[in-house]
Amino acid sequence: MAALSKEKVNLIAAATLFVASATVCGVLAWRHVTAPQSSVTVVDLPTTPYAATVTEAEVIKTDVWNPPVAQSRGRDWIYDTFSPPEILYNSRTKHFTVKPPAALSDDGAVEEAFGLELASVRPEPFRLQLIGYVGTEGNERGTFENIVNGEVFLGGAGRRVPKLGLTIKSLTVRSVEVKIPGSMSTRQRVASAVVVDDKTGKEVTITHRERHFTGELSAFVAQTGEAATREVRAGESFTIGDVTYRINSIKLSPPSIEVTRESPALAQPDRRTLTPRESDDTPAAPDGPPPVTQ
Repeated sequence: MAALSKEKVNLIAAATLFVASATVCGVLAWRHVTAPQSSVTVVDLPTTPYAATVTEAEVIKTDVWNPPVAQSRGRDWIYDTFSPPEILYNSRTKHFTVKPPAALSDDGAVEEAFGLELASVRPEPFRLQLIGYVGTEGNERGTFENIVNGEVFLGGAGRRVPKLGLTIKSLTVRSVEVKIPGSMSTRQRVASAVVVDDKTGKEVTITHRERHFTGELSAFVAQTGEAATREVRAGESFTIGDVTYRINSIKLSPPSIEVTRESPALAQPDRRTLTPRESDDTPAAPDGPPPVTQ
């Protein structure tokens, strides 16, 4: 049998597709017609005319906080997240105390005056200084200065200074090389003395080219607003009126002292670090010529 042409094949496929589509549509239509019908909900509309109404706003209850009461330690008991208090420990009483941070109170008043000012901090000179010498070679005598009372006297080996509790053990004068900053070195005759402490037996060598210091520091303090000063050292205590001040420490660089103030009127010790007041903000530098290289 002869093969069907392409046109006939297409025609037969189209007819088959049409018959299949008609069959499917007929089945779906029959199922829709035979399916049970659902009841339709009837909506009853009101017969009264529409009238606009206004909804009343809800009543909101407002609570007002009471003003904060004064703290148990007074109005100056001020703390802030970034201003922590200073916690102190008293080794004598074995108790901790808390110092509020430096801050302004609500009415803008500054913290209570400390009552004490730092004038200057200086290295402590040795109580006997050799400031020169006199006499011919081999018969020299030293010129000494009593730092305590300012007395100047001549002395040599074996001379006792009972007011200072010292004895001059030896005195020598010899030529030494002196280095001058920014210039050539030179040789000069320099007097030196060995001084013995009568109590401790400790020997100290002093020269007339430079002042000798003990290695300790002293501070000069004054009452607020006053010019007169008093010399104090670390560990010392003194009283002004009913207030007691204790010098805890002294520093030379930068110049400052740490002081604790105690009084019956204070609930706790007031501890502060003082720096030199404006009129004395430059510490006294040790005087004397450059050091000698022997």
